[in-house]
Amino acid sequence: MKIFKISVGVLMVLAVTASVSNGQIYFKDNFDNPKESEKKWHVLYGDWQFKNKEYHQLMLEPNCMSVVSDEYWDEKWDNYTYEVKGNAIKGAEGFLIMFRCRGLMQPRGKALKKPPARMKNQKSSLEYWWNLGGWGNTRSKVESWGGVGGADSGDTIKYGDPYDIKIVNTPKSYTVILNDKEVASVEDTSQDGVGRVGLATWSTAAKYDEVIVYGPDGPKLVSSREKVSTAWADIKSNLKR
Repeated sequence: MKIFKISVGVLMVLAVTASVSNGQIYFKDNFDNPKESEKKWHVLYGDWQFKNKEYHQLMLEPNCMSVVSDEYWDEKWDNYTYEVKGNAIKGAEGFLIMFRCRGLMQPRGKALKKPPARMKNQKSSLEYWWNLGGWGNTRSKVESWGGVGGADSGDTIKYGDPYDIKIVNTPKSYTVILNDKEVASVEDTSQDGVGRVGLATWSTAAKYDEVIVYGPDGPKLVSSREKVSTAWADIKSNLKR
C-alpha cells in the first residue's frame, strides 16, 4: 500500500486558493467615461477638458493644476506608485507631474479655485511636482515646497511624442522614472510620504492618459484559476516523491 504525503507548503498553497488575490489599485482613470472622470478630479487652475478619452489642459498659462478629488484619495496612502502617459501638444515646456500634495498649493500669481475640502484644512502644506522639460524645455527636476527637491537631469520633451511617466513614492524616498529608465532616487522623509497626486502644466498645452496609482503589492490581479493550477501542479509533484 502506497502512502501519499502532502507537505505543509502544499497545504498552505491550497489555503491560498480559497481566495482571489486583489490588486492593490488605489486610483485609476483612463478617461473613457467623462462623467465619471469629472468626479475624480478637482481643477485648481487652467482649461481642463475630457476629450478623445484623454485629459487635456489647453490654456497656455503658468501653474495650471488639477488634483485627485477627496472622494478618490485616502490621506493614509504613503507608499504608492503613480503612473501616467503624457503628450505635450504645444507651448513652452513639458509636463508637471504632482505628488505628495497636501494643504494649499502655491498660487504663483494665479487666482486658484477653492481646493478640495480636506486639502484646505491641512495646515502643513506640502507640494511636489516632477518638472519635465522645464525652464524653456531645457532640463528636468523635481521641485518641492516643504520637502526635498532634486532628481536634476537633462531630459527634454518632444511635442507630439508620448511619454511613460512613473513616480515611486515611499515614506522615506521617491524615485522618478521616464520611459522605463530610472532618472533618480531621492531620500526624503517629509511628512512620511503622504499626499495626493495630480497633473499640471506650465505655459503648455498637454494631454494625459492611463493614470494609475497602486500600492506596494502591485496593480495586477491574480486569477483563482491560475492559483488552482499552480497548487495542483505542486501536489502532483509531491505525490510522485
